[in-house]
Amino acid sequence: MQMAERAGEPDVLVIGGGAVGTMLACDLLQQGVSVRVVDRKEVLDDGDPHSRAVLIWPRMLELLHRIGVVDDLVSLGFRITGVGYFSGGRRLGTVPMDRLGTALPFTLSLPQREIEKVLRRRFADLGGVYELGTTLEAIDPDGPAVELRGADGVVRTARPKWVIGSDGVGSTTRRLLEVPYPGKPFELGISIGDFPVSGPLGTEVEYHYSRNGLLPMIPMTDGVGRMASIVPPVGDGWESFTREQLQEIVNKRASLPYRIGEPKWIRTFQPRPGIAERFRIGRTFLVGDSAHCVVPLGGQGLNLGIQDAFNLGWKLGGVIRGRLPEPILDTYDAERRRAAQQVTAVVDKQILAARQVKPLPSLVRDVVVSTARVTGMLEKVAAPLIGGVGLAYGKPQQRSLLRPQPKRVRPGQRVPFHSTNGPRIGRGLLDPERFTALLWPGAATPGAWAEDRAEVTALLDGTAAVCDLAGLPARERAGLVAVFGRRPVVALVRPDGHLAALAPVSRPQPVLSFLATATTARKAPDPATLAG
Repeated sequence: MQMAERAGEPDVLVIGGGAVGTMLACDLLQQGVSVRVVDRKEVLDDGDPHSRAVLIWPRMLELLHRIGVVDDLVSLGFRITGVGYFSGGRRLGTVPMDRLGTALPFTLSLPQREIEKVLRRRFADLGGVYELGTTLEAIDPDGPAVELRGADGVVRTARPKWVIGSDGVGSTTRRLLEVPYPGKPFELGISIGDFPVSGPLGTEVEYHYSRNGLLPMIPMTDGVGRMASIVPPVGDGWESFTREQLQEIVNKRASLPYRIGEPKWIRTFQPRPGIAERFRIGRTFLVGDSAHCVVPLGGQGLNLGIQDAFNLGWKLGGVIRGRLPEPILDTYDAERRRAAQQVTAVVDKQILAARQVKPLPSLVRDVVVSTARVTGMLEKVAAPLIGGVGLAYGKPQQRSLLRPQPKRVRPGQRVPFHSTNGPRIGRGLLDPERFTALLWPGAATPGAWAEDRAEVTALLDGTAAVCDLAGLPARERAGLVAVFGRRPVVALVRPDGHLAALAPVSRPQPVLSFLATATTARKAPDPATLAG
């Protein structure tokens, strides 16, 4: 490959201008990073009626708040309050989405094509421009250097500092990098479609189990519902069904009396779930469906990609702007791989439950769900997993997915901020680009708090933003006692809201030590000199 000079090249080249690539580009542009986005499509808004993903869970709404698109998305979408499970004409249980310690206590139902329109507008507002009709022909991940064939048919070499592959399940980036993609096609097909619905469709995602199969139902705006089903892989997709035949499927599977109209669109496909063996190759990264794919029955595919974008965004932006050391980028693969594995495990359990059609296995499934409702496990365990707030980074978790997370926040976990007056994340609590040291005074502010705050701030010496939580209203502080404890602590939080380190205000050495290695800011004092 002939190398071009790097002068005039962007910091980051994004291959693929879909939802995840555009989110990442927006995050980087907000940090002052130059970005070039190319896509092989000649028109991005091509009128494709297939809405693909349709759900954005609470944690992902929090992350999207970083790039300023949540208000627009919420104004267009339908608010989902929970996930309901039904079988044999009765409700087994409900997973609530409004008790997750977030300022956005709901799931948003909105077709992906509408999500992408909002993201493209934000990208344009930030000065971004798509280069369409441009295909990736070759890549050297270490340069990095790429050969791009433009809309004019001419192949040109580009040498950005970093390359992001966000070009979907059939990723050309992944193929050219020769990254293995373990996994095999799902043995059955998935039929999905959007239908006008009349009946008791409320504000929940509904999973209707029956001996005739599963019927998920997702409410959308304007009286429309998304339906899905597992079908044989070939020759029996919904496309060939009449409306009357589809209504018969609803009659046999749904526990509630729904009537459907003529479908707005129907599609049957065979997913290929899998996880790429590597998410980072030299100076190239894979994000979204380029890195992993899950069977789309749990509404998690796009949400995984959103988390990829923001996990990588603050790290890559920090490295490019000189705030963070380059080795921090190695954490992207480990953290996001673990997240993809966790979501895959959750989706696999949902598929297993859906395929129990014989009397005894289906009875066992119903009893398990009902018991989880009675014991509070649907709220304590299922809600954080499905809503995305239960993901923790750091060391691999040894605990079972079926055990509740501790209320007291630990390193790696998301810090559950919330406010009755609006998203606290949008009012300056966390620095969007740097680590933030939250100074928590405890249940009652100590008399010497001003001196303690000044001492810790001096020791931090500019290595992190500082936020004193003593100034929060009493109502908000009361909710944080369960999060940070009753005693004064320094909580170091990443830009994406996950706890990086925690230490008593009187002994902040663990926080200082972390910052000394995790940032390129002025080196923190040697903890050894702080003893006593």
